[in-house]
Amino acid sequence: MKERAMDLKLVVRPIVGCLTHSHFWEGPCRAGRREDMTQEAEAKAADRAYAEAVKLLESATDEIRFLDAVDARYDEKFVVGEEVFAQIEEEIEKVDFFLCMNWRIPKLERYGKPVVILQNGNEGIDFAAYCRSIGLEAYVAMDLQDLNEIAHILWVRKAVANTRALVLTAGGQPTFGIQSLIRDPEILRQKYGFEVVKLPYTAIVPYMEDITDEQARPVADKIINGSKDTKVNTEWFLNDIKYYMAAKKMMDVYQCNAFSTACHELCTSEIPQKMKFTPCICHSLLKDEGIPSGCEEDLNAMMAMLIMQYSANRPAFMGNPNHETDELLRIHHAVPALCMNGYGTEPLQYKLWAFTGQGFGGKLQVDFTENKEEYVTLGRFNPAGDTICVKVGEVIRSEYDEVYCSPYYYIKMDDARTYMHNLAGFGHHQVLIFGNYMEQIKKIAGVMGFKVLEG
Repeated sequence: MKERAMDLKLVVRPIVGCLTHSHFWEGPCRAGRREDMTQEAEAKAADRAYAEAVKLLESATDEIRFLDAVDARYDEKFVVGEEVFAQIEEEIEKVDFFLCMNWRIPKLERYGKPVVILQNGNEGIDFAAYCRSIGLEAYVAMDLQDLNEIAHILWVRKAVANTRALVLTAGGQPTFGIQSLIRDPEILRQKYGFEVVKLPYTAIVPYMEDITDEQARPVADKIINGSKDTKVNTEWFLNDIKYYMAAKKMMDVYQCNAFSTACHELCTSEIPQKMKFTPCICHSLLKDEGIPSGCEEDLNAMMAMLIMQYSANRPAFMGNPNHETDELLRIHHAVPALCMNGYGTEPLQYKLWAFTGQGFGGKLQVDFTENKEEYVTLGRFNPAGDTICVKVGEVIRSEYDEVYCSPYYYIKMDDARTYMHNLAGFGHHQVLIFGNYMEQIKKIAGVMGFKVLEG
């Protein structure tokens, strides 16, 4: 399988700039005590500044892999030596952005790389404004908190650009279930770097047939044993696990790290009826492993899922919205994950029920009122792929249905009626994550170049 996008690191070259003068003098841009302004004193100060800068990086987000810091000193001629630029250029093809610390780096713009200036004052603001004026991406970080927030946004962008989804399809344009979908994946590749590999939905069947009951049973038993209430045919449940394992094998073969499949078309083929499975548990399990997985080849929801899942470092749910009252929205599907409170947190409790009346097709029944956050965030991209509709609400209860798409989550929000009308420009599947990520999504939008409609 292609490396999980969530495992990627930003590769950053720290450059510590420092102006050290050739001798003592004073004037309109330089004043102080003589003993602090000699060449020797300024060299010692530059040594301290470099050491402090390198030490500070130890507290930066682990989403960054720092290359060796470059000590970029220059004198009053304001010319950085070519030997310094030679250090900057090492592994430059890997660099996602330069981190400029202390003082500006004259002529760093020659490389055309994004720049983050970690400096609280005129230097950072001025350098950033200059870079932006000539078309370079530049950000100002006044402190480590700023640096980590900016880096996270840039990391989300990189993670999206390194996502490649395997989409199993019947080839219909549009699909029967999602007429509002983004029909041309090339839009997403060109704008965000998100790639899509489309194959027939039947292509997974030979992979499933190669997986034995003995291979699937340990995974199935673990899920069954963790269930608080099991209402699925446990022998048929092996076929759900075979579908999940087959999807992972196909992602290995086609170097993908995200997944989606046709649902209506798969259903009407009667392959699931014959083989006794549904794709639902596959989506739930993949998302808990940090692999985005969306229903019904819905690229609008998938694009929202990438941004929201990477941004929040937790899996996402997706489902169909219904207006209950003007203050209450219902959303339902059979694909909740268990680590909804964040990767590394304790999984939520669940029941394992059957999607079908015959007893095949496992689905997790999870109570979202176990949310450790006060709010949840909903999102979906429009068919043009350039705008996301975002809404914040609060899950107040969970309900379950014996068959078909379940759980049902009831979300309290202001003006659910207007929100549903807004969705007429976006489509129906909504992606849900625990927590209020409205402001962070807005910041990500500013960097990635899409618009946000607050629902």
